[in-house]
Amino acid sequence: MHLTSAPRQRGFLETPEIREPHARHVGGLPRWLELVIAVTALVTSVSSIAIALRHDHFMAMLVKANSLPYLQGGFSDRTPEDKEVLSLDLLNRGVGPAHEESLRVKVGESYVRSMNELFAAALGPEQAGKARELLHPIWNRVRTRFIPAGQSQLVFRLARTPENAQPWEALEKDQSRWNVEFCYCSVFQECWEVPSKWQEPQQVKQCHRDETREFVP
Repeated sequence: MHLTSAPRQRGFLETPEIREPHARHVGGLPRWLELVIAVTALVTSVSSIAIALRHDHFMAMLVKANSLPYLQGGFSDRTPEDKEVLSLDLLNRGVGPAHEESLRVKVGESYVRSMNELFAAALGPEQAGKARELLHPIWNRVRTRFIPAGQSQLVFRLARTPENAQPWEALEKDQSRWNVEFCYCSVFQECWEVPSKWQEPQQVKQCHRDETREFVP
């Protein structure tokens, strides 16, 4: 009796089956819930940044509002104590300091650049020299003025006395023809121009000095 063996198969290798492991979820959460949480965190972060930027913007606006100057200028012939003093003053009624960068004075239609020119335009060249001797003007000759909130600075002042009553009264009568123009800025370089003592400040990009017309007493 002969035994025969099954023929061997050559050239064929069995490939083992490889199975990919299932992705594990943190805490056992479904993938869609993980995505929702991630998106929510991103939206929250972006919203926080936007709110912070908006807050900074409002804070900057608040600081500017609390630094806003409001400069007024004009002529007067009496002090709060009821003394007869002819003067030109600049008063800051705002909440922030004002940097006055330009000041011009007109008598009628003509600009005057000094007290001598003011006296000559108001009283005539013949009376100007004598008036200056009698009036003893007090003035502030600085080119620009930095005026804190709630404070004022004089430009010039002429006190009435028995000795100078005549030229003083002549100037006081002529005062209705006088006008003042000025320009000022805040500490943030926001600027306003006042074209006359009867007009409100008008915002401008910057103040411009014209040395041929600037008033320096």
